[in-house]
Amino acid sequence: MTSAQIIRIDLAYKGTHFRGFAETPGVPTVGGEIRSAIQQVLGEPIDLAVAGRTDAGVHASGQVISFRTTSDRFDPERLRNSINRICGPDIQVHDIRTVEANFDARFSAARRLYHYNVLNSPVADPLRSDIEWHIKEPLNIDEMNQAAQRFLGQHDFTSFCRRPKGKPEASLVRTIHRAEWHLFPKHRIQFEVAANAFCHQMVRSLVGFCVAVGTNKRLAQDVETVLIAKDRSLATHIAPPHGLTLVHVSYPQHD
Repeated sequence: MTSAQIIRIDLAYKGTHFRGFAETPGVPTVGGEIRSAIQQVLGEPIDLAVAGRTDAGVHASGQVISFRTTSDRFDPERLRNSINRICGPDIQVHDIRTVEANFDARFSAARRLYHYNVLNSPVADPLRSDIEWHIKEPLNIDEMNQAAQRFLGQHDFTSFCRRPKGKPEASLVRTIHRAEWHLFPKHRIQFEVAANAFCHQMVRSLVGFCVAVGTNKRLAQDVETVLIAKDRSLATHIAPPHGLTLVHVSYPQHD
């Protein structure tokens, strides 16, 4: 038995076949798969902290988890190779390292960056249909950016979040640092959004609202009214999960 160490793992996964990250009995989850693999290698139970609890069908290219171990079996390279063998190809670890004792993948994170991918074309792409939202109707990117800019700063996002179960008093105030749409070749557009943290379904709700603006179903200036109202029923357009990817998590005090 060795002294306790805090381990950080940087990983990516395709969320198509998982019911999200958080463990749920009886269904496949990213957290359940990777925790089981780690315990198999280290020979001891562990508790995982995760930077972003992605929903069912959501992907990650820059997810971060951490855990405490006292196992004398810990070897970074061996653990990485074992996890990738056990959990691949849908889950792959990029890096494993020992970090400071006060590091926590969730609570030490200062900013999360997500991308949401859309194919705006009359015809879908079957090779990417599980990682992008196909929208046939032409989108007005300028109007969508007008809406996105109104999300910047600190706001109560009650209207754009699903409130956590059993936590009626939980704060849904978040600070958005970046929110913009980018146009790419071959009819693809991408929403880039960064914040200190996100609440449940928040990014998908922001995307859905922007798309409603881009198809003239809402106005960009409606954003302020909906934010102030703190009423979930006023922002019912929710983008499907499969276009969303957690891209990066920032730890200024630890990186």
